[in-house]
Amino acid sequence: MKILYVITKSNWGGAQRHVFDLATAMKAKGHEVMVALGGDGMLKQRLDAAGIFTFSISSMGRDISVSKDTGSFRAIYTILKNKKPDVIHLHSPKAAGLGSLAGRLLRTKLIVTTVHGWSFNEPRAWYARAVIAFFSWITLILSHTTILISDKDYKQALLFPWVKQKIALIPLGIATPTFVSVDGAKQHIAKLLNIDTTKRVMIAAIAELHRNKGLEYLVKAVKVVVERHPQVLCLIIGDGEDRAALTALIAALKLENHVYLPGFMGEAAEYLKAFNVFVLPSRKEGLPYVLLEAGSASLPVVATTVGGIPEIVEDMKSGILVQPKNSRELAHALTFMIEHPEERRKFGNALKERITTKFGLEKMLEAVEKLYLIAVRQTHS
Repeated sequence: MKILYVITKSNWGGAQRHVFDLATAMKAKGHEVMVALGGDGMLKQRLDAAGIFTFSISSMGRDISVSKDTGSFRAIYTILKNKKPDVIHLHSPKAAGLGSLAGRLLRTKLIVTTVHGWSFNEPRAWYARAVIAFFSWITLILSHTTILISDKDYKQALLFPWVKQKIALIPLGIATPTFVSVDGAKQHIAKLLNIDTTKRVMIAAIAELHRNKGLEYLVKAVKVVVERHPQVLCLIIGDGEDRAALTALIAALKLENHVYLPGFMGEAAEYLKAFNVFVLPSRKEGLPYVLLEAGSASLPVVATTVGGIPEIVEDMKSGILVQPKNSRELAHALTFMIEHPEERRKFGNALKERITTKFGLEKMLEAVEKLYLIAVRQTHS
């Protein structure tokens, strides 16, 4: 098959990691693979290095702009018209909306959309969520198949009319990452921050610095935790539009010696064994890769109950789940983890076992390829 993947942004986040895994795996299986994406970020660089042909669409971005979105639609339409893929597989709302319309106009054999968390679940005014839900439904109608990666999102998709036969639940899968040893990882973090980490309790978050990730609540929670445990050190690894606001909050709470923003680290997961606890305080999620990575490193997790997170972390079995936007509850969970090292070990081992058995990469790839093959064959019959 000839497969074209389209994604709005080319930074390195969960959706981009998913596209990379799919594209490289399908190429290895003998399919002809191309990727269209916005910008020339790390995803493009890694795809280029893997020998996968990419189309960079400079106008495509998350924010709504009539002129830029029109240009992005023309670019996607032109790529589809010239390359004539059997499958166009769309990721993220902007790419899904523009790509599904272009695909229908050009009668592409199979249009697939993967939902990495419904945008109408983001904290917005009710009328904005209603508009987003309407356009999400239109994308469901235009796509031949929509893949949901979490059971919660799948159940929400079932509520839309006339699409029940067009949706599929395929959870994310992950190959076990390569981790640096505990000592090696701690040495790397100490060198990165230029501090002594020997006697520190290390907490990690890996996330885009965006309001959806709820990182301001983590910073406020750390303020409470360090009053009781002044040895706590928290790294929020990533970059994004909220960096200045988080930096100001850290300064206002006098947490400069406890909370660090080291920026984006392309191989952050390799150093997870340096930490004692992983935390993800999101306000909105799909099925986050970072929790699969943290669990693969046997790290205990504190996370919110949003999206597909409870499908990964079982409360008080493989981690602790808290309500979103609740710094006090988050602080209580982190304090429990710090004060109960044996429970931390049990949670980490249980999470690793769950990820190994339920979220394997090959299982996901086989399900997606099977979906492609069945649909394309039906169009030829």
